[in-house]
Parts: sequence; structure tokens; C-alpha cells
Amino acid sequence: MIYSIPYVILILIYGLLADYYRRADEADRSRINMVCIVIFILFFGFRGFVGQDWSNYYPTFERLSSANLGDFFNSFDDTSFEPGFVFLMLSCKTVFDNYHFMVFVCTLINAILLFRFIFKNIHNTPLALIVFLCMGGLIMDINLLRNSISILIFLNTIEYIQKRKPLPFFLWNLLGLSFHVSSILYFPVYFFFHKKPPKWLFVGILIVSNIVFFSGIKFVTPILVAVAGQLGESYEELVEFYTEGKYADMQLTLSIGYIERLFTGVLVLCYYDKLMELRKDNVIYINAFLMFYILFFLFAEFAVIGGRLANLFTFCYWILWIDLLKCIALPNNRRLYVGYLVVYCLLKVFGTAVDETFYYDNLLTGSKSYEERIYIYSRIVDNDEE
Repeated sequence: MIYSIPYVILILIYGLLADYYRRADEADRSRINMVCIVIFILFFGFRGFVGQDWSNYYPTFERLSSANLGDFFNSFDDTSFEPGFVFLMLSCKTVFDNYHFMVFVCTLINAILLFRFIFKNIHNTPLALIVFLCMGGLIMDINLLRNSISILIFLNTIEYIQKRKPLPFFLWNLLGLSFHVSSILYFPVYFFFHKKPPKWLFVGILIVSNIVFFSGIKFVTPILVAVAGQLGESYEELVEFYTEGKYADMQLTLSIGYIERLFTGVLVLCYYDKLMELRKDNVIYINAFLMFYILFFLFAEFAVIGGRLANLFTFCYWILWIDLLKCIALPNNRRLYVGYLVVYCLLKVFGTAVDETFYYDNLLTGSKSYEERIYIYSRIVDNDEE
């Protein structure tokens, strides 16, 4: 729990700003928006070796040669990352050969994309940041350098789904694909996310997903193994990595997270029509919630893949949770709902920063060296594998 304290403090700061934002005039809200941006960049852009994925990114960044920017394709001999992210790493290394500078640039890109989306879609910026951080955003900004950029690019193309503008949608998401291959899942949603799903389909997906979850039947693994066998050895190794060894027994179980997903599904169903009336774009976010539900529960047999795929559509929470607050008419029910969100968000943060790899330090106030953090990381990973 001690490792989660800085993240809880961040959430509480945004909570105080959210309460002030609600009562502030337009000028004060503009100033609060700026404060939110500055806090975000300072906290994430200047972090040290926090989390776990830096253990992959840092050695790769160090191996790359800035001279390869002029001979871009040669750099693929040094990394298996996607071309857009490789180009970003090489560009950062050419400007300033420091890994933390690259992290700062990635944070800046995320901030631009995230706040553009928030300003266009959510009325209370600090409240939106609380929901964002607690529902996937904290992990995105700390651990998923590539994936976070591709997800946030997609978020800013949602308007093209509603407006039926395929060219900018596919061009921007091709850019997202160049940062993370998982963005391929965003391409087909253009063709159906704008269509209102009937209630019977919503109910059916909730019921079937829960039946699959509780039955424990493994039917996705054989399909993945068969498909990977057709795609090549590298894909076979990837599937084997996530379905055997230490990940083999990492299945979703009955938990607070499960109760939350069930509760959110029931709430969205109860306020289905009101949500649709509240904003035209909610048809997209409800479809995204159904995709989140399907991916999370169908891949319950191995939580790592299920969680990562479902994470692509976690953004639906950032909109729906806040819109549900507008839909609840009775004051007592609204207070209960807000209390539920506060408690769950805090539990979510406590559950995210569970070990010493999430010990937060900042370059501006002093941070541990790579050697110190890799020692901690290796010790924890070795213990997890035993």
C-alpha cells in the first residue's frame, strides 16, 4: 500500500480541483485546466524508472544509434518495436541522447492527445482525469509507452466514426498502428460503432460473457494456437509465452473488479435510453463498452491477453461513468454513486501500485539509477516466477 501513496495523492489533488471546477466561473476553469496539464506533465513526464516496461524500452533505446535516423530501416536490426515508435526513439535520441527525454516526449504527446479529447467531450477536466487514471490511464502512462499513443490517437478519431469520414479515420489509425500493432482492432469498428446496438444484444452479451467466465471452458486458446501456427514462428512463440509457463494459471477470478464490471453493465443497461439522449456519440462508447466486455470475459482463461485487449476499449469508462452521474436524478442515488466511484477508484489505485517496481520517484527531486531499479525489478520478477 505504501507504494500507492504518490498516486493516491495525485488523485486527491485532482479531486479537490474537480470540486472547485464545479463551482468555478469560465476564467477560473481555464486556469484549472492549465494546472491539470502542468501537474500531469510534471508527474508522468519527469518520472524515474517507474513500473516495469522501462526494462524493455531503456536497453533498446541505449542500443540504438542516433546515426541510424538517416538510415531508418537499419534500426530494425536492433529492435522488434513498430516503425513509428522506432522513429520516435531515434528522433529523440538524435535531439538529446537521454532515455528520460524520450519519456518526456511520449508524455507530452499523450498530454496533447488526451487533453484534446477531454476538452471536446467532458465538462469537468480534473474529474475526467480521475476516471482516466483509475480506469487504465495510470498503467497506460507508466507502462505502455507505445500502446498509450496508439489508443489516444484512436480516441481523437472517434468523431470521424460519427461523421462517417473514413479517410482521416484510417489515415490517423495507420499512424497509431505504426506505434502498436494492437491498433489493428480499431480498423473494423469504423463499420459498426456508429450503429445503435439493440437492448436484446446488450443483454445477450452480458449474459453470455458471464456464462463463459463462470464455466471456465478454454476455447480461445486452441483458436489462437491454430491461427499463430499459420502466421509464423514469431507469433507461435508469442502465443506460447502468454498461454504457458507463469501466465498459464493467471485466469480471471471472482473479485471486486468483476463486481464493478457487472455493476457498470447493469447501470448502462438501466440508463441506456438516457445515455443515448444525453449525447449522440454515446452510441460509440456503449459499443466500446460491449467490446470491452466481450474481450475481457472471452479471454478470461488467460488474464494477461484478456486485460491487454480489453484495455484498448477502457476509454468507454471515461465517458460513461461521468455521463451516468448526469442520468441519475435522485440526489441520494447520486451521492451513493459518487461514493461508490470514490471508493472503487481508490481501491483501483491501491491495487495497481502493489510492489516496489511502482515506487515513485521524480527526476526533479532525485531518482534512483537504472542499476538500482533493475536490481529491484529483477528481484521482484524472479520471486514472481518461483
